Amino acid sequence: MKKPLGTALLLAVLAGTAQAGDITGTITLGSAPGARKQGQTRAKYDDKDHSGDQVPNSESEVENVVIYLEGKGLKCTPVTKMGSGNTFDQKNKEFLPHVLPIAKGSKVFFKNKDPFPHHVYSVSNPGNFEIMKHGSTVRSHDFDGSGEVEIFCGIHTKMNAYLLVVDTDYFCKPGADGKYRLGAVPAGDYALMVWHPRLPKPEKRMITVPASGPLKLDLKL
Repeated sequence: MKKPLGTALLLAVLAGTAQAGDITGTITLGSAPGARKQGQTRAKYDDKDHSGDQVPNSESEVENVVIYLEGKGLKCTPVTKMGSGNTFDQKNKEFLPHVLPIAKGSKVFFKNKDPFPHHVYSVSNPGNFEIMKHGSTVRSHDFDGSGEVEIFCGIHTKMNAYLLVVDTDYFCKPGADGKYRLGAVPAGDYALMVWHPRLPKPEKRMITVPASGPLKLDLKL
């Protein structure tokens, strides 16, 4: 997926098991993505050279797409209890997932599953923070500003993740097969946003969710 990227949306009524207000479809990527970003060493207590560390990529890039809605009257419910939807695992020198979308005001947890410490930090404007010498204890941080938060490890500089904080409960990521679902969306007019770490900015399309019947949106990046 090389810059610049575009998004083509194909709209059709979806038959089958989808419910009224559901938006479903399949996302396909038109080209390979660029390299993931790399951070800077920040931890003074670590005297090992990690510059040659190889960080695995355990997720397909289509799983790093986030689809969300913008519009009037949409709920935004912060999540403060730890669960799979607001937790980054650190395992094998990798943040899992690589991309995590959350509702604005949520608490995000960092769970270290490696036998060595990490130094988690971000200098992004929506969520500047730092967790130093993060060992086996679960740590957390509240994110009250919306937008993209780039996360790195100050020891293992090739560790990189993204937190996307959105002002809505209506967001999702596709599975490895590219299929996604936004469920029970109220009828109305919305902006459907498609975000990926290597997009220059989110793609935006205006859509109308009908009062009855589901909607299918197939996306191509």
